[in-house]
Amino acid sequence: MKNLIHEEKSFDGVKDLKIFYQRWIPDSEPKSILQIVHGFGEHSGRYMNIVNALIPMEIAIYVKDHRGHGRSDGIRNYVDKFDDYIEDERIMNEIIQKDFPNKPIFMLGHSMGSAIAVYFAKKYSDRLKGLILSGTGTQIGGDVSGFLKFMAKILSIITPKLAVAQGDISKFLSHDPKVVEDYNSDPYVYAKKTTARLGAELIKAFGKLKCVIEEIKIPVLIQCGGDDKLVLGAKEVAESLKTNDKEVHIYDGLYHEIFNEPENMRAVALEDLKKWIKSHI
Repeated sequence: MKNLIHEEKSFDGVKDLKIFYQRWIPDSEPKSILQIVHGFGEHSGRYMNIVNALIPMEIAIYVKDHRGHGRSDGIRNYVDKFDDYIEDERIMNEIIQKDFPNKPIFMLGHSMGSAIAVYFAKKYSDRLKGLILSGTGTQIGGDVSGFLKFMAKILSIITPKLAVAQGDISKFLSHDPKVVEDYNSDPYVYAKKTTARLGAELIKAFGKLKCVIEEIKIPVLIQCGGDDKLVLGAKEVAESLKTNDKEVHIYDGLYHEIFNEPENMRAVALEDLKKWIKSHI
């Protein structure tokens, strides 16, 4: 692998909340930039398989911790409104543009991050060369019951910051036991509870995703596990795409985190990602 520069930094997000981010830069001039938008309860440090795959292609990677996630400030798994995530990504995008003017920027959103990425692309499509969605869909799966979804909407109004326990999602992330073990022992992962407000905002965001993605005109790549139990409806999202430049891969047997599956299982997904980015730079 080519040498790289790894840096940890921060910026002031919307409402002056301190947002942590990392960047990995190849030692040569980057050909393009990938802005990763991570999923619920996790953080920026869980995407090294993508970093290791793309750095040799002279692609720089930027990924921040959402507010209330990882090393960013804020109440754990809380957001006032979903748009705060989108605007934090706008600021991240502006930093990238300042660091590397006139370089093409791709955005990869995973899980909750896929919803953020779609809404971002609708609002700021001129800032992106292409959009990549992993673990996307139209509704939250896992152990979240219909009653809990209903109660989240009510509690979001009454007590928005109330911590609400949810089922263990780690068993549905990857077939790799080490990934699951590391996830459960990671001090920057906080996924066993959410807040009523974030739960309600997520339900609403995923519920409208099909309609929003219809308006996306930039190139789109969708990569999802065929056995994803945490976010459902990837095929519905794919069928709603109206852009003329779209590519869809549903990988049989893979779980939610396709890029964190065992090496023999994630290899095809990483290769598809590399080929797609290379063809769109």
